[in-house]
Amino acid sequence: MRIVRKIWWLPLVVYMTIIPSFISDKVYNEACREIRINILDSTLYGFVSPGTLLSIIQADNTSLLGRKLNTIDLKHIEKNLSAVRELKGVEVYITVDGILHVDADQRDPVMRVITSYGNNYYIDKDGFVIPHSISYTPHLLVISGHIEVPDSCILGKSILEMDNELMVNKAFSIVKYINENEFWDRLFEQIWINEKDEIELVPRLGDQIIKFGDAGNYEWKFMVLESFYRQALPVMGWNKYDEIDLRFEGQLVCRKK
Repeated sequence: MRIVRKIWWLPLVVYMTIIPSFISDKVYNEACREIRINILDSTLYGFVSPGTLLSIIQADNTSLLGRKLNTIDLKHIEKNLSAVRELKGVEVYITVDGILHVDADQRDPVMRVITSYGNNYYIDKDGFVIPHSISYTPHLLVISGHIEVPDSCILGKSILEMDNELMVNKAFSIVKYINENEFWDRLFEQIWINEKDEIELVPRLGDQIIKFGDAGNYEWKFMVLESFYRQALPVMGWNKYDEIDLRFEGQLVCRKK
């Protein structure tokens, strides 16, 4: 019985071993008839376009259309596209119908930083810096004032690999907390870093400034602030105060207009 079973499986094993090589030869001998670029999250972000990626692919002025697929260096294309800072990942492959596919995954930005020198950057959820785009501006929490982005991060290093005491890292932690909380995400539109490296929050609702102080114990500060927003302000009025101060430990101090 065991011999019969082995004989029954033998043709299938041979088929699975030989057929893929025939298919592979057929694919690689086909001419490239189309370059199909798919930006996976184009409905969410617009950092790059298919035209931009196509221009990078064809930067050496060599037309890929009509060329045999076995003469196209897929790894080289992936390497060139992976250098695009707005992309988190790229996959390049071919199919039996002669199509060269490019699947590009854009980075997921969480905050925009405007440095004290006026330089603009986006930072994604993994801490990587994305260059500012004049053609596309995502709606993100803006951090500005006395804040800088290290040169090593501008060149490709994640801010999460840097010293946690850097202001950009502290701001990143605050922004992450805000983005993960629906109440705060709807309320705040800007974070200002003053000359003392203190955080000031600018809400969309009302015209007060929230002097948050340093980033230490920020979860407790947000808890106290939420109680104030939900319980006190609806009674006292949203525009009664022009300043809410959380800089002093264990206290929330308001200044009337």
